[in-house]
Amino acid sequence: MDLQDWFDAFRRQVRRNPWADGLREAALTGVLGRWTALLTDVVAKVCEELGFRVAARGQTSRILPISRQEYLGLDVLAFPAGESSWWVRPVMAFELENRTRVASIAYALWKVCMVRVAWGGVFCYRKDPDQIGELLRILTEVVRAVTPSMDLLVVVGTRCRAEDFPDGFFRAYRWDEDYQRFRLLLS
Repeated sequence: MDLQDWFDAFRRQVRRNPWADGLREAALTGVLGRWTALLTDVVAKVCEELGFRVAARGQTSRILPISRQEYLGLDVLAFPAGESSWWVRPVMAFELENRTRVASIAYALWKVCMVRVAWGGVFCYRKDPDQIGELLRILTEVVRAVTPSMDLLVVVGTRCRAEDFPDGFFRAYRWDEDYQRFRLLLS
């Protein structure tokens, strides 16, 4: 499985109710706390459907000997299925940032980059698509500074495309190590 497979599974899952209508409504009304809660459920469900065990905000997990809703302060962590050890390493890490400050989104990406996982993702929100370019430029600075050894995905939801939900709403960008920048992940 790669980032494209994961994002395709995300797109299939986000079309399903109860999430589809709630996410679109939260985006249109600007209720980003609700948007993040629903999106957390979607991301967790995608990971579960792909065969991973999940620890996510709002869902108590017993993957590790300490029962928590989230581990390491990250919104969603995915762990390999079938691992018998109590101290298992996560394989995916996600942050879902509902604050619109670029510094908050950059911090979310930095947090994901600090965890040793195969790949990580950050979901964030921009009101207008013309804000995405500047956001990606700043996120590029974060990645270059910390040089993570993982695949990275940044998914940006834009309110102005909410009528095209989910296809026009969520745009995914993958870190291109060779070119040192984020590139649109084509579906």
